[in-house]
Amino acid sequence: MMKNKIITTLLLILTIPLLYGQSLIFKDKNFEKAVVESFDLNKDGAINQFEADRVENLFLVKKGITIANDISYFKNAKMIILDDNIIPSIFIKNMDHVQLFSCTGCKISNFKAENAKSLASLYLDNNDIETISLKTTPRIDQLTVSLNKIKTIDLSLLKNLKNLNLEHNQIQKLDISGNLNLQTLNVKQNPLKETDIQKGAKDVTIFGFQQQ
Repeated sequence: MMKNKIITTLLLILTIPLLYGQSLIFKDKNFEKAVVESFDLNKDGAINQFEADRVENLFLVKKGITIANDISYFKNAKMIILDDNIIPSIFIKNMDHVQLFSCTGCKISNFKAENAKSLASLYLDNNDIETISLKTTPRIDQLTVSLNKIKTIDLSLLKNLKNLNLEHNQIQKLDISGNLNLQTLNVKQNPLKETDIQKGAKDVTIFGFQQQ
């Protein structure tokens, strides 16, 4: 019995450094500084994968971040908020747990999300977005992309979409015929008329035409 306890203790001691492992290499030093301040569990001045895997809420507002690639280390994050940073391009890929993503006021020009199966709320207001691609993001029900430069947007794969805000963009045609769960749509300050929208759900409430 004593021998088993000793072996178990030794295994635990040997396992701890393996769990922590090597420090992650970040592309954005301001991103690294921000996460070290909040999530450095062993206080070694760095972040390793063991620590990154325990982060559920990644709140990095006004941190001087310019590259968002490093979010890929935080696979278990459920909420990611990067508001008020300067990030020209964002690509979210294989983030199975993220439910809410926000990057408002970030000067984004291109945004792409792929294989984010739990993503339900996406906030990208007040950017410079011209192109947006959403693939394998079936749970999105709240999409807000007001104050951008979007001309076209493909909503055909967003079957659960309930609320869509496209206010202040450059959209001339819009197809929501496949979004049968859509409840509200805001198209204020876009160069389109009601006849330019291909509808599906009969009870969708559309805002904005009276402002044009």
